[in-house]
Amino acid sequence: MKIRTLKKYPTSMKSKKRVYINAKQAAFLQAKPKRKCFQGGRGSGKSSVKGFKDHQRMKYLPRAKFMLAGLTYNHILTKTLPSAEESWRACGLREYDKAKKAGHYVICQKPPDSFLKPYQPPRNYDNVITFFNGYTLEMVSLDRPDSNRGGNFDGLDLDESALVKEDVFNKVLQPMVRGNIYRFNHPFFQEICDYSSAAWLPSGQWIYKTEELMLAEPENYFFIQSTSLDNIAVLGPDYAKKLKATMSKLEFDVEVLNRRIKKLPNCFYPALTEDRHVRAFTFSYEFNAAGILVPKLNDIVDDEPLETSWDFNAAIVSLLVCQEVGQEFRCLNALFRKPSDIDTDNPLNPTLIDATVELFLETYKNHACKHVKIYGDRNGNNKSPGMTRTFYETIVEKFQKGGWSCEIMAKGLDSEHRLRHVVINELLGETNPRMPKVRMNQTNCKFLFISMQNSPMTDDFKKDKKSEKLLIDQENATHLSDTFDNIIMAKYGHLMDFDQGDDRVYFLSA
Repeated sequence: MKIRTLKKYPTSMKSKKRVYINAKQAAFLQAKPKRKCFQGGRGSGKSSVKGFKDHQRMKYLPRAKFMLAGLTYNHILTKTLPSAEESWRACGLREYDKAKKAGHYVICQKPPDSFLKPYQPPRNYDNVITFFNGYTLEMVSLDRPDSNRGGNFDGLDLDESALVKEDVFNKVLQPMVRGNIYRFNHPFFQEICDYSSAAWLPSGQWIYKTEELMLAEPENYFFIQSTSLDNIAVLGPDYAKKLKATMSKLEFDVEVLNRRIKKLPNCFYPALTEDRHVRAFTFSYEFNAAGILVPKLNDIVDDEPLETSWDFNAAIVSLLVCQEVGQEFRCLNALFRKPSDIDTDNPLNPTLIDATVELFLETYKNHACKHVKIYGDRNGNNKSPGMTRTFYETIVEKFQKGGWSCEIMAKGLDSEHRLRHVVINELLGETNPRMPKVRMNQTNCKFLFISMQNSPMTDDFKKDKKSEKLLIDQENATHLSDTFDNIIMAKYGHLMDFDQGDDRVYFLSA
């Protein structure tokens, strides 16, 4: 990267320098969208590219103040800052020397009087990095995010974003990027960048939303992935080999090769695989009466009933739509409604259950066979305070008003977790000829697959449902996986001939 100089730079910076950056770093630095994500493995140059980004902004946004957020100040100072400083030095910047009264930036101390101040100077400089032209970085610790509310910044860098809850990013950090519109008119102004390793936990999966948004709005979002192999000219050819010798395969795949975790190592569904169970080509294309080519789902049988499985929760009501076709059990759609989806002015949708049924009725209004079977957990037999009907009775009444006939198939207690684990993975493993093959619609069942692959298992074979209490999108939590469990156990559990109350030890086929 050829570094251009500005006339107002100190004399020591007026010579031209050439700085090495790899191709992924160059793409990130040249990207025009204000919202960017650099998602890279260990050694891929995340902190270095953040340092080069600072140099870019410093040249064009003098007196701007950016936030540098991280888990703790110590993490920023010991993990992020050293690599960023190497980038600054490569670009000709030097830390200010009080004795020589020369230099370009100071860390965690009041800058000399010769430095310009940002338009909105910080109250103190204990957590601040100041450059000679007033460009300022205020380090923000996220171990106490509420204490940082109310700041006013011209942009944001978030380090290791997969370790930060999406709710903190959306409600605490992003709102502080505001103001000074009349002072700056440059693409770097109000730039928001996050840098992260691969997400280990479901709560970190939100970082990949930038990739999805880039596909829809490339002018506003930019996402790039990188591994240590992209940075081999800096790291040397033996870097990855040394790490591979000391890491587990899973750790090496995620930390170095930057592979996304498709399934937790202690997953409740070890037999679940994307290649086997997810069907990508579920559309056919036909001309309508107007001669327009329109897509049509080809995995649904229009003149056969639909089967549904329900899960009820205050944070989300989940609904899995299925059909059994020949030797296949097809998961056609994963629908859900959350409190934010309720239209308080619409008398048809006073509750999450009503809103979910309405979503089904609208989605399948053209389905020829208006008959639905209702599976689900025992909570469907409960009543909300002040209600005279159970959840299932409410569903049936609303279906009937929409012109559908119903059968309630949910009966008795929910099956025991260990038995679920054995039966469902026997089915997913496709080794039992008495059981059908599960196929999921890739387009409509995305969140079902995510829910299942991110369902951990405890030591006593129970599904770990902590994700339902985390500040993550609840469609990514374990709710939808429960809808799958309930209908599978009700329809096919008896094919294993297991007595739920016995003490046998079950072994899954490889």
